[in-house]
Amino acid sequence: MVLLASVFPGPVQAAEEPAIDLASLLERADEIEIELRSRAEYEAALESYRELLADIAALDRSDLGRADEIDLGLLESHLELQAYEIETLRLHELVPVTYFALGTTDSLFVRPCAQPDSVVAEAVEELERLPEILTNARENLTRPARTWTENAIYQAFYAELLLDEMLPTACVDDPELEARLLEVGSSALEAVRSFAAWLQSDLLPRSDRSPAWKPEEIEFYQFVHERLDDYGVDEMLAIAERDETETLAAMEALADRIHPSGDLETVWELMKEEAPPWDEVPAMAARYVELADDWLRGPGAHLLTIPEAFDYGVVLTSPMGRRTLSFGGAEYGPTLAGRISGYYVLTPLEERLTDDERASRLKAYNPYWTHVISYHEWVGHNVQRAIAEQYADRPMRRRFRSSYLSQAWSFYLEKLLEDEGYFEDVLPHMEALKTRMARLQMRMWRIQRILTKLRMAKGEMTFDQAVRAYVDKIGMEPTNAFIEVQRDSQSPSPPGREIIGERVILEMRDEYARRFGEHYRIGDFHTALLRYGELPLPVVRDLMFGD
Repeated sequence: MVLLASVFPGPVQAAEEPAIDLASLLERADEIEIELRSRAEYEAALESYRELLADIAALDRSDLGRADEIDLGLLESHLELQAYEIETLRLHELVPVTYFALGTTDSLFVRPCAQPDSVVAEAVEELERLPEILTNARENLTRPARTWTENAIYQAFYAELLLDEMLPTACVDDPELEARLLEVGSSALEAVRSFAAWLQSDLLPRSDRSPAWKPEEIEFYQFVHERLDDYGVDEMLAIAERDETETLAAMEALADRIHPSGDLETVWELMKEEAPPWDEVPAMAARYVELADDWLRGPGAHLLTIPEAFDYGVVLTSPMGRRTLSFGGAEYGPTLAGRISGYYVLTPLEERLTDDERASRLKAYNPYWTHVISYHEWVGHNVQRAIAEQYADRPMRRRFRSSYLSQAWSFYLEKLLEDEGYFEDVLPHMEALKTRMARLQMRMWRIQRILTKLRMAKGEMTFDQAVRAYVDKIGMEPTNAFIEVQRDSQSPSPPGREIIGERVILEMRDEYARRFGEHYRIGDFHTALLRYGELPLPVVRDLMFGD
């Protein structure tokens, strides 16, 4: 692949002698497990994190090579965050939805029949643990926010769907393993139903915590885990407020070109009314995936090289992702015969929804939102992961998960493709204008993510006012707006992943172009950005330029 071969390697790519203690430190970190979520496990894990951090602090770093120094810093950030979540935030006492530990079982249905029996065996072990995990949850959970407990009650529905309806359809080669899967699945289902009843009868009445986090809690993630020291709560708010004014002006100007009234709400409603019936949505989404793929292999080939050993497409969201991804998202599939997979997933409209809820949720699948979200998800998240899988080979860099890089990259792509002429190349004029409007709505969505969460943190906005902001500022349907605020409120993770992350990427791109001069190619920059894995953006910059 010419694009990948020409990426500037930077000084940190040179081979170095391994640091004497780094491998053992990583092994010790990997051995810290909270398998059954018991109080004793959390206490033991916290003690192990403290000991490991103390040992790291005592290291003589003068002998570390540059690459090992970076990886040790990543490990230290990771451990500090894990300890903070247990000791200070006490998330295990506050967020009940996290106890539905069914990730491996759920993965069997992202790409049905692709997983080998070894993964099915892991699902069996996961299901064996679940009843005890849910028992421990009852001991741990104290007084969450009411909306968090309500979310867990709703998620229990999807856990039941997974275990009751989908598990019997799993592909298993070994008959004995299949029988065991169904046996432990039945016990897990009983535990889920009992836990859901407990959530309703016991935890919900005492769930009276505020759904807002303190500014300093959000900044801990921003400064320690993401290394974005220049973007505290007040700076993020200031940036988002300026962006809100600029984006609103751009939307209003575009509305004049789309409809004679020039009224934003009128335009938004007309766009939403173009949503097709649900049974036509997957084909529409697949068409948009293919449009972007064809364009990126043709006129847009200078932007990005899509890895060849990569299977992608459109599938329905697996059960445990449906509450989080209320109108779709990205899910990574299994690697099969050396080919990784990733999908733009669509969340179906379940029968449990009322007619009004179904009609409201369907509007989010209008052609224009679906188009922008489609390439955000599969080109953004899934291609990012595919490139990282190819190149990120150091153990710590494969383990680390920045909340910024993947979201920032996917959001950056939304405007990049528009700026590069994608809409005009593949769409009729009016459809291109409406898709531009959808892209601006996606931007305003991320602006409101900052403004609502941080104003809630400062006591300047209520939960209900945050929901209303999504409806009024974006045209988001109330059902989806509620889920958006509910989901984002469950974690103190900083809300600037897209707006602030895009800003940092653009600064890095400008620096890359300046350093390369006449040799600058934007596709090379994109591969350099993604090749290190999901690391904090300042760390990626250091690796890219070797400063």
